[in-house]
Amino acid sequence: MKAYDLVIENAAIYTMDANKTMIENGIIGVKDGTISLLEKQSEDFGCQAEKRIDARGMTAFPGFVNTHVHCFQSLLKGLGADRPLISWLNSSVQPFGVRVTHRQQELAALLACLEALKSGCTTLCDFFYTNQDPELADVCVETMKRTGIRCVFMRTFQDYGEEYNVPDCYVEPVEKAIEDVERLRKKFRSDDMLSIWTGPDVTWATTKKGCEAILEYCLDRKVRYTMHLNETQEDNEMCLRHYGKNIVDLLDEIGFLTDQFLAVHCVNLTQNEIKTLAERGVSISHNPAANLYLGSGIAPIPACLQADMNISLGTDGAASNNTTDMLDTMRLAALIHKGVCRDATAMSAEKVVRMATKGGAKALGMEKTIGTLEVGKKADIILFDPGRIRSVPVHDPIATLVYSASAENIHTTIVNGEVVYCNGVFSCGIDEVQLYHQVMSEMRNIGLHD
Repeated sequence: MKAYDLVIENAAIYTMDANKTMIENGIIGVKDGTISLLEKQSEDFGCQAEKRIDARGMTAFPGFVNTHVHCFQSLLKGLGADRPLISWLNSSVQPFGVRVTHRQQELAALLACLEALKSGCTTLCDFFYTNQDPELADVCVETMKRTGIRCVFMRTFQDYGEEYNVPDCYVEPVEKAIEDVERLRKKFRSDDMLSIWTGPDVTWATTKKGCEAILEYCLDRKVRYTMHLNETQEDNEMCLRHYGKNIVDLLDEIGFLTDQFLAVHCVNLTQNEIKTLAERGVSISHNPAANLYLGSGIAPIPACLQADMNISLGTDGAASNNTTDMLDTMRLAALIHKGVCRDATAMSAEKVVRMATKGGAKALGMEKTIGTLEVGKKADIILFDPGRIRSVPVHDPIATLVYSASAENIHTTIVNGEVVYCNGVFSCGIDEVQLYHQVMSEMRNIGLHD
C-alpha cells in the first residue's frame, strides 16, 4: 500500500493543465511536497497518509500566483486616496517608506502574506525598493518565509529621480545595488520556496546606464528581473526628454526585453510595442486594481493575449489597492476588459484563472514546477468551498470562483505540500485578532491612525 504525506479525497479537481483536465470525484496524493497521485477516486482504492482532508463538496484548484506586491504598503491602506500616481507617492508612500522600521516591515509583511494565503495565493512576489536600510530586506524575506508562502523577493533599485522627488535615501549607484543583491542571494539561498530577483524600480527613477548595468549582471548570473513599465505617461515623457525615444524602444535597443523580464502594469502600450514585447518573450504582470485606483488607465490585455503574450496577475501594494486579495483582482481583471471592449467575450473566467495560475508560474520561470495540478509538480493547492451565500448555487465552478467568490470560500491553502491555512487558522501560529491589535498599536505610535 502506497504511503503519502497528505491525501485530499473526494474533490472536484480543476487541474488547469494544457488539456483542461477536470476530475469530478478525484484524489490527490502528496509526497515530499510533490503531487505523486492525481486520479479519479475509486471505492477499492486504499493508501496510507499522515494527513487526510475530506474535500467532499469542494473544488481543488492550483494555488494563485501574485506576481507584484509591495509588502510594506500593507500599513498604508487608504492613505493618499483619490490622487494620481506621483501625488499619491509624494503624499503617503514616500514619507512612510523612508522611515519604515524593522517592526513595521515585519507587521506589514505578515499582513500581506496572511491576506494572500487567505485568498488562495500560494506564491507572492514582493517588489522591494525601500533600500535605505539593507536589513529591511532581510526582515521582509524572513517574515515571508515564516508564513509558509512561496516567495519571490525582487530587490530593485533607483539611481535617479530628482525630477520626481524620489527621496535621496532611495537613490544609489547600480553597483551598490548589485552588491546587495549578491548579499541576499548568498544569505538566502534560492530553492523551491524562495527566489531572489532584481531590476530597476521605475523608468523615471532609473538611468539608461543603470538599466544596462543591471541587465549585464542579470544575464551573467542568470538572475531574473522586473520593472514598472509604462504605468503612466511619465515613463515615456522622461525617456523622450533624456534619450529621444519611448521607454519600450529604449529597452529594446539595449537588449533589456527578454524572456527573463517581467514587465509590470504596461498600461500605455501601443500595438507596435505589444508586438515587440511578444516577440521578445516578455511576460506582463497585470495589476487592474491599482491602475484603476490611481487613474492610470487600463492595460490592453486582450490585445496582448491576441499577440500570444504571457499574462500574469498582481494585486500591487495595498496602498494602491487597499487589499492583497487575489480573488478581488481576478474579478476586476475579468470585468473591466469586457466593459472597455464592449464585448462580454473579451475576457473569460477561464482566461483569468489561467493568468492567476499558469500565467503567473510562467512569468516567474516556474511553469515546470507550479501553476497547474499535475503529477510531478509541487503541491500548491487550494480547496474552494462554495458553501457560502455569496457563491451559491454553483453552475460553473470556474465562473463562480472568478465572479462570485471571496476569501471566505477558501477553505484550505496548501504550499509545497504543507497546509499553511485551513478554515480560518494559519499553521505558522499567527492569530489574526492578535495581529490586528499589534498593527493598530503600531499605527497609533507613529501617528498614522487617529
